[in-house]
Amino acid sequence: MALRFALVSLGSVSSRMILDAAAKVFDEADLIDIRKLEIHIDKKPEVLYDGEPLKDYDCMLMRGSFRYAALLYGLSEIYKDKCFVPLDPNAHILAHDKFLTHLYFSNESILKMPATYFAAKISETKAFLKTLNYPMILKFPAGTHGKGVIFTESYLSASSMVDALDVFKQPIIVQDYINIRSDIRIIVAGDKIIGSMRRIAKADEIRANAHQGGSAEPFVATPQIKAMSVAAAKKIGARICAIDIIESELGPLILEINTSPGLQKITEVTKKDIASEMAQYMYEETRKLRDKKDKVTTKDLMGEMGISEIGSRDFESELTVRNGKMVLPEFLYKMTKFKDGEDVIFRVSDNKIEIIKENNDDD
Repeated sequence: MALRFALVSLGSVSSRMILDAAAKVFDEADLIDIRKLEIHIDKKPEVLYDGEPLKDYDCMLMRGSFRYAALLYGLSEIYKDKCFVPLDPNAHILAHDKFLTHLYFSNESILKMPATYFAAKISETKAFLKTLNYPMILKFPAGTHGKGVIFTESYLSASSMVDALDVFKQPIIVQDYINIRSDIRIIVAGDKIIGSMRRIAKADEIRANAHQGGSAEPFVATPQIKAMSVAAAKKIGARICAIDIIESELGPLILEINTSPGLQKITEVTKKDIASEMAQYMYEETRKLRDKKDKVTTKDLMGEMGISEIGSRDFESELTVRNGKMVLPEFLYKMTKFKDGEDVIFRVSDNKIEIIKENNDDD
């Protein structure tokens, strides 16, 4: 049976790269514009796309900025038991909030992050600033591509910045500044690292993001960095994501997790088709889930029919022919354990057709 893939996103270049790669392994690959989605909740949730019910898919990857975190959470919650969803609902909330990410990792010794202070009130933050050693970093909890990250060299500078930030009326994070002008971007797919690079900040920048004009070079992840990256992704339920890490005197430290990472720079730097590796991982996991569901369905059908095991049995059913093709009842197809695209042998005689799986083993 055909496997259908959907990518929910704004249609960025990176999303298009994933979609093109998915189209090569899935039977169908659709781009779903997140701006055209609606969730209606009455007795049960219903997802509409451009005003019509969203069709069923076997795999759905949701990508989007922090502005769409609630919608992405809702979509993942609705579809997590219907198909393969690489990102758990909570992953969209946790990864898009730096404070929640830090809090969630705080009890895991392998998932170390820079020391962090969070305050909902600007006035409380200003009082705390007097107790710190400088320089420091100020951040908004939500943000992408290094936006909302401010470097402060002194209390006076930090105090002025906090006054300026008060206009946004949102909490801020105060974090230790570690004097390293590069970070490491790791791309994770399941339990595997499929790409890694070092990003280097411009001479006048503290942010190493490519979106901020930084450069990049290939990086070979150490066993420790591999382990903490996979552990971080697994902790928040993000089977496909990026982990940003810095190397410090305290060892590797996690800066943040990105569930919608850009792929252009890391593909260019590593010379690896990262999008295709993502697509292949999703296809394999989707196939496993489909096979598992088929086995359960077949077992349930046999139970309903009072069959404990499949042998040579006769079933009476009406013959259906569509467009010149004979159509088997679904329960018979599932009981044979045939797979779509497999080679079979047809043995035909008067009033009889046998369908036998071809044996491709060498003599």
